[in-house]
Amino acid sequence: MVFSVSNGDPLVPALCIFGDSVVDVGNNNNLSTLIKANFPPYGRDFVTHKPTGRFCNGKLATDFTGNV
Repeated sequence: MVFSVSNGDPLVPALCIFGDSVVDVGNNNNLSTLIKANFPPYGRDFVTHKPTGRFCNGKLATDFTGNV
C-alpha cells in the first residue's frame, strides 16, 4: 500500500494509538523522578545513537506508522 501527498499536507490530522508498552515507550524527562531513560543502552538504534528519554533502544512500529 502506497500513499502519496502532493502538497505536503498530512493524510490525517493526528494518529492516536492506545495501548501498553508495545506502542507507548513513555518519556518522563519532565517529571521529578529517579527512574530515567537518558543513558545507554536506550537510544542505541536511533539515527543519532543518543538516549532520548524513551524506554526503548529504537523506533517502534507506531513510529514508522506515524511517518507514513
